[in-house]
Amino acid sequence: MPKEGIHPRVHSKYLDKELGYKTSKIENKLSQIYRPYDLGEDPTNRKKHFQGAQAWIGLHPQALQTTYNEVFAVFKYLSQFDIQKVIDIGAGYGRVGLVMSSFFPKADFFGIEIIPQRVIEGNRIFEKFNLKNCEMIYQDVCREFESLPKADVYFIYDFSEESGFDFVLEKIFRKREENFFLVTHGERTDNLMKKKYKGFWHRAEIVSNTRLRIYQFPIQKRSEI
Repeated sequence: MPKEGIHPRVHSKYLDKELGYKTSKIENKLSQIYRPYDLGEDPTNRKKHFQGAQAWIGLHPQALQTTYNEVFAVFKYLSQFDIQKVIDIGAGYGRVGLVMSSFFPKADFFGIEIIPQRVIEGNRIFEKFNLKNCEMIYQDVCREFESLPKADVYFIYDFSEESGFDFVLEKIFRKREENFFLVTHGERTDNLMKKKYKGFWHRAEIVSNTRLRIYQFPIQKRSEI
């Protein structure tokens, strides 16, 4: 639950600690192995950038992830609908799964993440709280997926270059007849939506007090079922 009078990132930091996450420790270790995302290549330095999609190694742990407040606001909006499956692309440590389970305890959550250490930690927390419907998956969606599983809600962030977003969005929209929601965070993703999926852009709605945008392809409301 969001708290008034405290910055969302500070609140998220405290909540991570209460839940038992070891994000700072893990991110520090990753920074010892890989070159920070915002530093150019240096042939005299043994550390290289992580290969694959942008993993944002070197970014502060609380800047890396969407705050609990923002994720809460999304699911509060979605709580009027019948949500049965959520897929988070670039899931970090699985915050979305934790918040989802409080709104939709019977729904399935799949968090797709390219950094194995984050996947292991996310699954550890899910197991700690007996969230059997939540799972983190290690995958590079830009290279390894022929298609994405069908879901009621997809979360997607600026995890790569535009070509990576384009690839993933095509997988989401390909041969989709079912209705669903797409939650985005980042200018590059939204610019691509506006440019390539103009018809859907006009259905977008910015979630109150967040940096997130929901593209609506509405499924049934709970009251209609």
